[in-house]
Amino acid sequence: MLRKHITSEKGQTVVLLALAFIVLLGFTALAIDGGMVYANRRHMQSASDAASLAGGSAVAMYLENHYVVYNDWDCSDPRVIKAQINGTNGGEITAIKSASVNDYTIDADISDMNGVDTDCIQGYDNGSWIERYIDVKTFITSDTPTAFAHFVYNGPLRNTVEAVTRVKPRIPLAFGNAIVALGMDCQDSGIEFDGSSGVSVTGGGIFSNSCIDTQGGVGVTVYGGHDITCRTPNCYDDHGGAGTVNPHPEEGMGRALPRESYAVQEPQCSSMPDRGEYNNDGTLEPGRYSRIRIQNGDHIFEPGLYCVSGEVTINGGTAVGTNITLYLTAGDFNSSGNATINFTAPPVRNCGAPCETHNGLPGLLIYLAEGNTGEVALLGNEDSNYLGLVYAPDGTIQAGGTSSTMAEIHAQLIAYDVKVHGNTAVTINFDDGLNYQIPASLDLNK
Repeated sequence: MLRKHITSEKGQTVVLLALAFIVLLGFTALAIDGGMVYANRRHMQSASDAASLAGGSAVAMYLENHYVVYNDWDCSDPRVIKAQINGTNGGEITAIKSASVNDYTIDADISDMNGVDTDCIQGYDNGSWIERYIDVKTFITSDTPTAFAHFVYNGPLRNTVEAVTRVKPRIPLAFGNAIVALGMDCQDSGIEFDGSSGVSVTGGGIFSNSCIDTQGGVGVTVYGGHDITCRTPNCYDDHGGAGTVNPHPEEGMGRALPRESYAVQEPQCSSMPDRGEYNNDGTLEPGRYSRIRIQNGDHIFEPGLYCVSGEVTINGGTAVGTNITLYLTAGDFNSSGNATINFTAPPVRNCGAPCETHNGLPGLLIYLAEGNTGEVALLGNEDSNYLGLVYAPDGTIQAGGTSSTMAEIHAQLIAYDVKVHGNTAVTINFDDGLNYQIPASLDLNK
């Protein structure tokens, strides 16, 4: 009699469940340990960012307090060195303190990728401008404790993170160029020199995002080793004239000026008293005006901010203003050679009570608001003087004189379109210590 053998499958489910449990346990372990590594890295990155920013803030504050500016930048300057490694509040010690608050110990040695370092850049040539800055770099390296990974891997689960804060010193607008055209299209913007005499520029260079043209016999000379530069190829045209340009313009630099290099804060006008229209009253007080017209007589602008919603016209007489900013939300600034005009912006340093009280913008003389496509005409007789930044980001600046006058402008001219003309010498003296400046700034780059 044959016996029938039956193979039992009892217990196989248990084996499969055990194997599945091991696999699930492995995934769970991977998820737990991976999550711990990821969470630790995020915490480390936040701490590194905070430390780098804290160090960068200390550097920027030191540069501001000791008035270290772009045109005087020198990495061997004791002030620049102290901003980085001053024993009590320099960038490096401040970053170290910040990291310790978040339970990370770093020092001034980054060879082990667990420290802070500052790197001063004397001058990085971007073609169209020179960058000068200090990088505050922080590195944090840390091992993550694991729940399961150490059973299969003997080495540490190590994270290293990095943060870089770039600190730029106080800079004059447009990196210190005396004449700047912001427009990008040669058809409707650029810098135009026209006349039968000479244009002299001292204290800064000339830069155009579009073109530079010279007409007639005008001669243009930039002193002090500064450049004449335009962005696109073949962007300089002398139109076959007999004039000279020295130094010869550098063409095709390729990069437009970054907006942050010329952006100006907008003044606050809403809370200022409404003065209505001014028309030959003798004395002006800071405030909001619908229009300002001066045709004759003597007129004094008291120190402060003047917000004008229409044009400012000075065709005759005498107009004098010290520590003033004229902010035109619409309309033109018109002047003529029949007037004597002496306007001075609030000083960049040690402004004092007048401009603090009346909210004039340090270094800024005439400001056509963004969106105002009007014109600033800087004219006047031989006794006229303009001192400060003249800024028309969407408008036109015309500067010059007539056959009977000589214009000398102690200003920085920045506009969408700039035209300098005259039949006698036109002298533009730019002093970056007297014009509007962008305070020291910092940016987390990495």
